[in-house]
Amino acid sequence: MIPQAFDPQEISRYSVIRVYYEYGGQPGGQKLFVVLRHDSLGAQKFCWCIKATSQVQRFSKEMLQGCVFFKAGESLFEQDTVVDPSNILTLLHETLGNESARGRYRVEGKLPDDFHQRFVTAVRASTTLEPKKKAKLLGAVGESLL
Repeated sequence: MIPQAFDPQEISRYSVIRVYYEYGGQPGGQKLFVVLRHDSLGAQKFCWCIKATSQVQRFSKEMLQGCVFFKAGESLFEQDTVVDPSNILTLLHETLGNESARGRYRVEGKLPDDFHQRFVTAVRASTTLEPKKKAKLLGAVGESLL
């Protein structure tokens, strides 16, 4: 991976970033995230992101209806990949800047134009997301439940 300097202006909606991330209790590593939007709370600035996963075997056919699926080689993904809206988290700009300084951050590119509609369709079709979370996710990308 060729590292990049972190610049929030270079990360637009539906950009895919690769960054070192540690989930609690699991070893850290390079992970791919789809950026939904930038936001702030007080002085803290952050990105709303969804972690992409190549662990597609974990998803039943019903679960996949509430996700966006990419075949290997489609768009930016080298392996079959699922973007599961229930896997949303926030990444602080400060954290992204720190990982960039460590050489563990890179913008991989932007998802195709049809991702927006595929994402909205998936959120609306999800049987695992609660209505309140669906509304929040859709609101983050300028849509509503209707």
